Amino acid sequence: MKWTSLFPRLLWTRRFTIAWIASLATILAFDLLWMAQTTFRPFTFLAFYPYLLLGATLMAWPAMASKKVWPMAVWLFVVDGVMIANLMYCRTYFNAIPAQSYLLAGNLRDFGPSVVDSFRWYFLALPVITVATIFIMRARREKWRPMGFPYLVSVIVLGILAWAADCWRGGPMGQIDRLSRECYKATCIAPIYHIPGFLAHDLLKASDTPTAEELAQAQQWIAEHKRQQQWGVADSLPKPENLVVIFCESLETWPINKKVDNQALTPFLNSLVADSTTLYFPNVVTQVGAGRSIDAQLLMLAGMMPPQGQVYAFSHPDYPFSTIHKAMKAERQTRSYLLTCDKPHVWNQTLVARAFGVDTLLHSSSWDNNDPVGTARRLSDGEFMRQSVEKMRRGEIWPEGENAFLMWVTYSGHNPFRLPEHLQKISLPESYPTLLRDYMITANYTDGALKTLIDYLRSRPDWDRTMVVITGDHEGLAADRRKLHKAAPSLVDPGSHTPLIILNAPVHGTHSQEIGQIDVYTTLLDLMGLHSYPWTGLGFSALGGPLGGTALDGQNNLSPSEVSSILLRSR
Repeated sequence: MKWTSLFPRLLWTRRFTIAWIASLATILAFDLLWMAQTTFRPFTFLAFYPYLLLGATLMAWPAMASKKVWPMAVWLFVVDGVMIANLMYCRTYFNAIPAQSYLLAGNLRDFGPSVVDSFRWYFLALPVITVATIFIMRARREKWRPMGFPYLVSVIVLGILAWAADCWRGGPMGQIDRLSRECYKATCIAPIYHIPGFLAHDLLKASDTPTAEELAQAQQWIAEHKRQQQWGVADSLPKPENLVVIFCESLETWPINKKVDNQALTPFLNSLVADSTTLYFPNVVTQVGAGRSIDAQLLMLAGMMPPQGQVYAFSHPDYPFSTIHKAMKAERQTRSYLLTCDKPHVWNQTLVARAFGVDTLLHSSSWDNNDPVGTARRLSDGEFMRQSVEKMRRGEIWPEGENAFLMWVTYSGHNPFRLPEHLQKISLPESYPTLLRDYMITANYTDGALKTLIDYLRSRPDWDRTMVVITGDHEGLAADRRKLHKAAPSLVDPGSHTPLIILNAPVHGTHSQEIGQIDVYTTLLDLMGLHSYPWTGLGFSALGGPLGGTALDGQNNLSPSEVSSILLRSR
């Protein structure tokens, strides 16, 4: 047999050729749908093209292994499902699904409508390609299947070409490392290296323990960063003894002080930020990753960045975090409470709360779920706050005389922002896009619910010794932001900013500079006078200087996210 007879007769049979073209079309369709949501930069990378051919060849393997049509059909439908899931995930997280998250699919049962809301009809282009491929492949029977040897040779040749495209950058894993650190190119990984390449890199990084050199670099980064940190609140000023932090689900800054149809969207928050005794930061850049809500707690209460491609709550739930909870316990002898209406398994909140130093966790079973809302039918914010106040009045939590740190995590603002009609307090014009109108109605509802809690806190005898922080856990509009900003440019912020509203702080005023969520932890240490606590976080006090320095930059060739990842992996 001559080598020339290996190609194309013994490999490129009619069915294999159809399967290969279908695989190529499927990958290209996925790439285009992905890039339409992110950036078309992948086309500018040399590696994109050999990996495209290699991916199509590998994806067509069932047509090489069997003469039957059904193995290829089943395989294509499986691939379609995975690709569509990643496209939906990308709409919110601007990334592919991390490897460990495939094992957490059970969490989705609580967020079904949110998942559905991420679907777009044009994602169906993928299964349409598969259906067309099945009809074409079934049109005529074939007597033989392709030979394995020429298929293997083709894979090897294309693999070498793909590797060669990145060999001068440290190979594909080294290039993925670089891309993942660049804010404008991190989304290029999935289209260039495909989902298996992303997962391979993710698994290698997750199982990797830091080297002595990495640990030394991280410690050097932290030491240099600590030298740059400055406190902005004088030790001579009176410091609060109690701290209340309220994480409002998906609350963004732009609804504050805005009116629609002569109706204030957030009248209560408007009154708070207008008060001369309030400290207000309207431009906090959201920096959460795949963990979303639980990442906000890591950023603002522990001063660490979420590791790239992982959910720390599942990969490192037993890490000995240094937190506001522990700092206050050490210096104020406080008891810490976490109040949420969600189930304790969501984002592994039970273990995270324990690792953060929470003494008392009140979750879904702690409340009378008499007014359920949202995708998972959780207690409405209004009832959540009312029942919380009743528990405090009865002394079940934070009895008078006790120093405490309390944290509320609200739920009603969860995507897709649809409230029952009986909870809607304002009516907005139908001319606004449905998603935008729903978001504004929900923000208005949460604003009213907050008043119930704040009014009670103001009535307590320890109010003058209590500092209250109101913020959003992350932005809410995700991939729809550009479209909604275009529809209502005078309303919707083109950036991802959440408010930081602080009541009873030692200093007051509005600071419009942009800071990061990572800076909130250090700022809270500063305001609470916890200057001697050893862990000062990876941010800066927004009242000192430089301001927000780690929101966008890194030092010594490391980003704050990489420093956090090294610390977490060193456990």
